[in-house]
Amino acid sequence: MVSDENTPTFSVTLRGYNRQEVDEFVRSARVKADRQATALAEAEQRLEDLGSDPAVPLEVPGSGTIGARVERIVALAEREARELREQAAREVAELRADLEREADQARRFREQAAKASAEESRRMIARAEDEVAKLRETRADLLDQLVRIGQTVDLVTERLEQKTATPKPREPAVDAKPAAPLTDAKTRLAKAAG
Repeated sequence: MVSDENTPTFSVTLRGYNRQEVDEFVRSARVKADRQATALAEAEQRLEDLGSDPAVPLEVPGSGTIGARVERIVALAEREARELREQAAREVAELRADLEREADQARRFREQAAKASAEESRRMIARAEDEVAKLRETRADLLDQLVRIGQTVDLVTERLEQKTATPKPREPAVDAKPAAPLTDAKTRLAKAAG
C-alpha cells in the first residue's frame, strides 16, 4: 500500500481509491500521530523540568565558596542541561512539523480520493447516457422497420383478397372424354347404396 513512509499510494478502484487502504493509512497515521504527540508531551515536560528559560544558568547555593573542581562540575551540568533543553526544543519542533506534514498529506489524499471518485462517477454517467441514446435510436429504427413490415403485410393481404374475390372460370380438360350418362348414374347409385 505505501511505497515509502512519506508518500503512500492506493489502488484505484471503480469509484476512486480503495477505501480499505485509505482507512488503513489514516489509522496508521493516527497511531503514529498519537505516539508523536505523547513523545512531544514528554519532551515538553522534560524541558519544563529542566527550567523554562535555557539562558538562565542553574543556581547552586554557595557555589562561590565551592572549590574549582565542583564549579567545573556545576558548569558542565549547566551546559548539559542547556544542551538537553535545546535538543528537546528541536525534537518538539520536528514532531510538530511531522504531524503537520502528515495531516496535510492525509488531507490531500482524501481530496484526491474524492476528486477521483467524482470523476469516475461523471464518466459512468456519461457512458450510461450514451447507452440510453443508442438504445433510443435502435428502438426508433426497429419501430420504423415494424411499420414497413406492417405496410408490406397489408399490401400482400390486399392483393390476395383481390385475387380470391374474382375467381376464374375453369376450363374443361381437353383430353377427358365425356362419360356415358347411364354408366355415370349407375356408379353414383351404387356408391350411395353401398
